[in-house]
Amino acid sequence: MERKKLGVAVLTVALCGAVAGGMALAGCSTSPGADSKAPATGGTTTPEVTVGANGVSHIADWEKVYPLQTASFLNGANVIEERDGDDRSHSHALLAEEMEAFIPDATYSVRCMGCHSSWFKEITEAHGTSTEVMDSPMASYQDEFPNMEFWDCRTCHEDDPANILTPTNLTFKAVSKSYDFPEKDTVCGQCHSATSENLWETDWDAIDIYRNGVSADGLFQTFLDSEAEGLSKPVPGGEGGYITKYDEETGLKYYGGGSVVDLENFQGSNHQSLGLTCASCHMPQTTAEDGTVYTSHDASGSPIENPVALEYCLTCHKNQGIESPEAMKEFVLGKEDELAEGQLWMRENLETLKSAIAEAVASGDVDEATLDEARMAWSKGSWYLRYTYGHEGENVGRKAAHNFDQMMNLMQQGRQIVSEAIDSLA
Repeated sequence: MERKKLGVAVLTVALCGAVAGGMALAGCSTSPGADSKAPATGGTTTPEVTVGANGVSHIADWEKVYPLQTASFLNGANVIEERDGDDRSHSHALLAEEMEAFIPDATYSVRCMGCHSSWFKEITEAHGTSTEVMDSPMASYQDEFPNMEFWDCRTCHEDDPANILTPTNLTFKAVSKSYDFPEKDTVCGQCHSATSENLWETDWDAIDIYRNGVSADGLFQTFLDSEAEGLSKPVPGGEGGYITKYDEETGLKYYGGGSVVDLENFQGSNHQSLGLTCASCHMPQTTAEDGTVYTSHDASGSPIENPVALEYCLTCHKNQGIESPEAMKEFVLGKEDELAEGQLWMRENLETLKSAIAEAVASGDVDEATLDEARMAWSKGSWYLRYTYGHEGENVGRKAAHNFDQMMNLMQQGRQIVSEAIDSLA
């Protein structure tokens, strides 16, 4: 698809107060532990907003009220040319293509709408959550819901971006009942979590993903429990219950595919303990040319590439002797390199272990109990790696700032588990 600059003409399929995949969060902290509640609009008056069917205000109306937030959001979509090939970029940077494709022939399914459109609620209330409905194209419901948008303010703010902040993803609400997350974390976490991409089947009452906690080990145990209970069944060459991928030749199982575990990883971090949220760094308070302070809604890139975010980091990190944005960036990159070293070791040695398991299976010289232990080591090491990556792809080192100490501990634990498994098959 030809990539085009976006303008007001496509606001009918944009959003003002949310970012891709639910990344919009609360107003960022102006100082650790302090939150900005009602962002400035950037205008001298507040225009009347037209409320449509079901109490929904159209994005074009909210753009009139929140021009600065809307413009900053669209900036993330308008600079795709600079972001091609940059694995730091948030999926928000692909927004232009997705918005252009949405009407009239998007191939996105209703299942995808759980994160990518607040209109998931209207469609499932009208038609249920059967597999047929969930897998049908979201654009096929446009005649029934003519005001439907791909992303909109309701994703994080319901019907009032000024003072309401709440997750609206029904899947997240249904399956995250065992852990009490801070609400401002859940707005991003409703999609950036192990429940993301509608990971689970639609029998949501049967799922209790956080019954063993939010740690890597706790989630891994839940995956195992779900398999034992029949909620996830390995399918050769594919997925089973949106939880495991199964390699029939080696007997290896990959757990947690499709999850984006940023929410879980952030819990207990140094940054969270200081009162920060995702928005504190990814959506920093920004000053417009006229002096208006507002919450930026461009979360499409890394905070270390954002001068405003780096200045915010310095409010605390100057205590470590870091005096400039350039020094702050170098500090973060150094931590990323430390994490990347462990991740690259893990990635390489997981392949070594997989090959050793395949050879052992083919030779028949290794007893099944030893093989099963090695398989479990591969599965757990793969999940540890995924947990520190945050999502699919080779996101080496990039999430270090989310919870550096925890990630480094996981890589150390994983190294021991995988090394011992390789030795057992030697």
